[in-house]
Amino acid sequence: MSGHKYLADTNAFIFLLNRHPAIKPVLDSEWSYSFITEIELKGKTGITTSELKKVADLLSSCTKIPFTEEISQHTISLRQQYRIKIPDAIIAATSLYRNIPLLTFDKDFTLIKSLDIILLEP
Repeated sequence: MSGHKYLADTNAFIFLLNRHPAIKPVLDSEWSYSFITEIELKGKTGITTSELKKVADLLSSCTKIPFTEEISQHTISLRQQYRIKIPDAIIAATSLYRNIPLLTFDKDFTLIKSLDIILLEP
């Protein structure tokens, strides 16, 4: 373990599941995830039993951060300020509330200046 801790955006898990080389530099880090990431990954339309097991196995090696009232308030504030999608607002709010960098491939998060982002390039 490198000692780095991240809140991984849903797309980071997708890149990891697809074994994309861009994810390699952060593989030895400690990953956390928002409950919304679990919903996005497991709730994918047409997901197979095999894919569901892969996702469940991957998520079991990470720390799930539950939704709290504080995250709810941060989410509302982010939606009002930046007009971002609710799942992205929840993930960003979770990162801010837990004060851990967000690991993502999504450049839209760079609009939130208070967010500590590790932006990966595909």
